[in-house]
Amino acid sequence: MQHRFRKYWRHFRPHFRRNRRYGNHQYKYRDVRHDEPHLVPREDVQFVCNSTDFFDCAEEEVVSMLQRRPEVHDLDRDIDRLRKRFARTKLAHDGMVALLAQAPRASLAQIQMDQHPHGYRNKKERLYELIDFNDTLVDTVQQVGEHDRERFGEATKVAADRVCKRVGAPCFTDDQWRAIIRGLTREVAVYWAAVNNGLNATMTSRAQDALGIDIQVQDPETKRYINIDVKTPSSFRYRLEKLVQENRLSEHELYEADERSYAVEHNGHGTNHATIILLCILPDIFGDFAAFRFVDEAPMRDKLNQLIREHGLSDGLYGVPTSS
Repeated sequence: MQHRFRKYWRHFRPHFRRNRRYGNHQYKYRDVRHDEPHLVPREDVQFVCNSTDFFDCAEEEVVSMLQRRPEVHDLDRDIDRLRKRFARTKLAHDGMVALLAQAPRASLAQIQMDQHPHGYRNKKERLYELIDFNDTLVDTVQQVGEHDRERFGEATKVAADRVCKRVGAPCFTDDQWRAIIRGLTREVAVYWAAVNNGLNATMTSRAQDALGIDIQVQDPETKRYINIDVKTPSSFRYRLEKLVQENRLSEHELYEADERSYAVEHNGHGTNHATIILLCILPDIFGDFAAFRFVDEAPMRDKLNQLIREHGLSDGLYGVPTSS
């Protein structure tokens, strides 16, 4: 019977005899400790995309992170890492990847904000998810070239919709997305109108954003600064009416604010308090936009100088993050 098992006998031989290429020397496993002196710190390697389109490349990298049958929260564990990578590299591609990764949870947060405007469980966390999404969008717009800025809103919506559909999350509606882009377009335009005309400007932290501050603008000579909450005409009117309902603004003050296109609001309490300028971006006053910029920045430059002169603060808190 021995001949029947002869062909299987090699499976029971010692390892060094089975592998003829090692001859009669016993195989020695590699000692990984010898590798340690040659190891270098990890670094991010630019993702290689099969497409030449900026938005397609970012979407392809996000999709590559998903498992075979992705679920809505699969990307949550990668968001912090992607945001930190973008903060470190300042590359437009990294910003777009971080933005698309946040799209599913931001769309879910937006739905809860719309359905429960007066509060719901975990409202603060969901609000910060929206703020983080908007901050990433603004930071990404700052890094892209003019050609990509011109089609940024439409192309990003298409890519975000595809990512949301892959993980089973609802997409932003056209009205929701239009409101986001309209509001953030005005923020970015005000920021660059300040910077391009010799003023200091900074986008605020998430805690300041939750307090209602979008941008801080400072006169570099006097060091006086203002906190600005950029508003579209409809959101400006809605905010004024809400302040009247809360007895924080009189009807007469509402008409005055409506006429001059801005209002002064005192928001927060205790140490977390701020004086904020509600600035209405009226097309009749400030003109049109093109690629997230004012076509003519002179009217906004004059308005910012006026607001700093009349309502500027000198408390030394310009650029100082507020605790959340």
